[in-house]
Amino acid sequence: MSDTDRPDQRPVPAPDVVTSPDQVTIRRAPRFSVFILGGAVLGFLVTVVVVALTMSLDRGDQQETTGFAGLVGYFGLYGVSIGMLVGALVAVVLDRVSSRRAASLTAERVTVDPVPETVDGELEDHDGPATGPASPTDATAEPTADDQGHPER
Repeated sequence: MSDTDRPDQRPVPAPDVVTSPDQVTIRRAPRFSVFILGGAVLGFLVTVVVVALTMSLDRGDQQETTGFAGLVGYFGLYGVSIGMLVGALVAVVLDRVSSRRAASLTAERVTVDPVPETVDGELEDHDGPATGPASPTDATAEPTADDQGHPER
């Protein structure tokens, strides 16, 4: 046997490669969820600061019936909502700015088709159904099993 007859040293055929040019746009787009969540957190922090600063204001003869936590909870709903809106608006503005600065490029799309496998010789189907008896005398004989429980052929 020569060295070229060994399967691991045969020349491997090259796969079929198809290239096609495509136009692509590259830009940096903001993540809206990050801006909306950041706006909500910032809105809540602004609410806490505003409530803390206005707690010490003189309101005349009115009595305070609501504590700091109650006021923060109530006005926090407005602060968080407004913060989310402002965060979304900032994200939209940044998205528009990034779309203007987008660059259009030509990219090359490469499609590689796999090489079909070539097999020398015949394959045996060990797990498939039996093909039937080879002679009429085999049809009446009891099937036997090998060591692993598979029927013999």
